[in-house]
Amino acid sequence: MAEANHNESALEADRASEAKAFFGKVVAPFFNHSSGSYLLDPMIEHLMNDAQAKHSVIPGGPTVPIECDRTPVSTTEDVINAVKRAKREKKVLRVVGSEHSVKAAIFPKDGITLVLRNDLRKVEILKTTVEEGKKWLYCRIGGGCYLGKDPLDPHSNLQNSACYQVAAHGYGFPELGGIIQQSIGGFILTGSAGGSLEHSFADVIREIEFVDGNAQVQTAKPGTDLWCAVGVSMGLFGVITRVTFRLPPMKYIKGSESNHKFVESMLGPNEKGQSKLKQSLENNEYMRVNWFPQKEVMRVQEWVGQQSFKKKNLVPYNSILSNILAAGMAAIVLSVCNFILQKKDPTELEYDLIGLMLSPFVPLKGKPTKFYDIWYRALPMDNEAHVDTIIRVDFTEIWVPIGHCQTVMDKLQKLFSENQKAANNFATEIYGAKSSPFWLSMSYQTDMVRVDPYWWAYNLGDARMFFSYFWDILLDIPGTRLHWGKYLPKPGQKCGNTTFNADYLKSVYPKMNDWLKLREQHDPDQVFMTEYWRGILDIKPKTQ
Repeated sequence: MAEANHNESALEADRASEAKAFFGKVVAPFFNHSSGSYLLDPMIEHLMNDAQAKHSVIPGGPTVPIECDRTPVSTTEDVINAVKRAKREKKVLRVVGSEHSVKAAIFPKDGITLVLRNDLRKVEILKTTVEEGKKWLYCRIGGGCYLGKDPLDPHSNLQNSACYQVAAHGYGFPELGGIIQQSIGGFILTGSAGGSLEHSFADVIREIEFVDGNAQVQTAKPGTDLWCAVGVSMGLFGVITRVTFRLPPMKYIKGSESNHKFVESMLGPNEKGQSKLKQSLENNEYMRVNWFPQKEVMRVQEWVGQQSFKKKNLVPYNSILSNILAAGMAAIVLSVCNFILQKKDPTELEYDLIGLMLSPFVPLKGKPTKFYDIWYRALPMDNEAHVDTIIRVDFTEIWVPIGHCQTVMDKLQKLFSENQKAANNFATEIYGAKSSPFWLSMSYQTDMVRVDPYWWAYNLGDARMFFSYFWDILLDIPGTRLHWGKYLPKPGQKCGNTTFNADYLKSVYPKMNDWLKLREQHDPDQVFMTEYWRGILDIKPKTQ
């Protein structure tokens, strides 16, 4: 792992330089005529350092784990005993990891919340083997082990993360999300994914061990109904204790990030006037775009990558928002834009101002910014962007069958042209996902394109109203599904011509009834069933 030891001081100096340039171009003009303008730079730097040191509070309450609210468990036997206790006391039992799902999807209102520790965070290297002419690493990882470092868990560090430990043996996960702070169990159970049509997290899973609502240890293996059901089950089958993986060799990711005018981007029109989105998703091993659709911006930030095994000098992917000062400056811009958007009818001049403030986020440079780095640092491109504090973002994630890419782009362009409040003060992320064998995966049996409208967590206003702009136009597309761990419409909510309810879910998840029956067998007393999930899935309380 010597390659991981970059010249961090030089990198920090580069980031600080970029941050000050960002500050001078974006923020300073708004304060140049104030009497305290000379104090702003040191004041913001102090505030951001202080915020990072404390970073325990965000809107809605504390994010740092509070020990008295959670019950740590260290072994499978501890989990069994916790399930028995929940059954005995007639309480709901849930597990918390990095808290990257909406709070209602995680926590019971009056129940037992487990935190997996010690043995349930271990990475066990089982064996290396050659199968089908290719090397593989078999390993067993505790359900509570984080993929990377969770900055809000004092027990987490890079060295005890799953990615770091398997990378030390030359292997890795061929797909990761934009951040790697999630636990293994949480990432799997919500059906989360990175940005690739070629690779899937489900591809490398070989066994899922869990404790069900009968306080029994179960092992789900490929090819069985239990495997297909528990793979994406939101913690409603039980507590994942360990997962066995078969991992391929992984070394580096090479790629680039570049900004483009919309018409010249991967989302823009080809020579026939059709969007290049589908072609771009299919032609890149890894791809993510952030579209800034504000009328005075209309730019797209494109991130693309591919695997490599060549040993060469490392060039880290460097997001400007990884610098705490730059993130603070960005927060000021987001806040000013949000203030304007709170008006009932912002003027055209005010919308122009939003565009002028956001454009420096995506400057139109000449050459792409290239990177070449270790896989677990390059694939999670947002991991250093202070997403748990200053740039904390909430979102809904809308998965649409990839054959409908053109329809998605037509609907989004129409929405943004007619409603600049839908363009908001941030980006809309677009990327892909490979088909999955899990019954309740959002990509069950089909490749998908995903649309993630960003809502800055510190925005004033109604996040659900904002997300409804997108639900209203996209849920009517046949086969569209929503990420289980992110914002969902309220049960019974009308979204365009679609009503979000159990009938809708059964229409887009053809194995939903089979999943419900199997779930009842493994949790007959509804030990894991919160009121939130009861409402979403229309599951009636168990009769006494």
